[in-house]
Amino acid sequence: MNEIPVEFLRSPLSKEELSAEDESTLVDAAGNKFTKDEQYGFWNFLPERSPLYSDQEWSSFQQLIDNFVISYNQNPTQNVSYDDRPEVLKFGEFCKFYGDVLDIGCGPHPIPAYIKFRKNEDAVYYGIDVLVGEQPKDMHFIQAMGEHLPLADESFDVSISGTSILHYINPQAGIEEALRVTKSSGYLCIWLGVKSEDAPVPAESPEWYKNLDTPDGAENPFHYKRYSTEVFEAFISGANGVIDEKEVHEYDEWRQNVFYRIKKA
Repeated sequence: MNEIPVEFLRSPLSKEELSAEDESTLVDAAGNKFTKDEQYGFWNFLPERSPLYSDQEWSSFQQLIDNFVISYNQNPTQNVSYDDRPEVLKFGEFCKFYGDVLDIGCGPHPIPAYIKFRKNEDAVYYGIDVLVGEQPKDMHFIQAMGEHLPLADESFDVSISGTSILHYINPQAGIEEALRVTKSSGYLCIWLGVKSEDAPVPAESPEWYKNLDTPDGAENPFHYKRYSTEVFEAFISGANGVIDEKEVHEYDEWRQNVFYRIKKA
């Protein structure tokens, strides 16, 4: 399931077309090389360093990734892509999948639950994630960053982000990229988890969690920043997006799940 049509692929940094050095290596005009995994056949388009990040932000991003891996290994069922929890099913219903679908931050599992349990069998599903996770996937897969999508403009009918936007260092850049690769006739769906500052902390945390390092500048071991709806909606506007639909689902008195359907301005 990892074979991606070559016409979809672009340099994640320049967005220019790529040339093939050989069957497993693509090169952009600046000489950056991107390789195909020998065992599972997916392309790795992670840049050596994001030009959007400061040195401190890039270091913190690497630490966040390390923490994600530990979390997935220690407690995989807590990831939103794992099972058919009510909020997961609601997001899948909200997305109304059709045509070519891109999940940006698809998670470590073979296919995220919001697709698995709300699948339109006529659609074709593609996943992007910085983590390789379980392989092979039950969808087409590319290893890449949300702020640097290695994909052509106007490629997808529906693009989605199921809470992964919370892990970006630069959410506005991520929204800009998602809208760039989405067709003008399509839309981008984002699941934003909102948590109030006075939410109680768990009475007890597992030992592996206590041992995680919080990266410099980050709010916790998994999120660089958490955002209010007001701040996040400013990111959408700054990325030349327009909110076409918004659903707010109360999880408890401190937390909300907010679903956005966004179109290009």
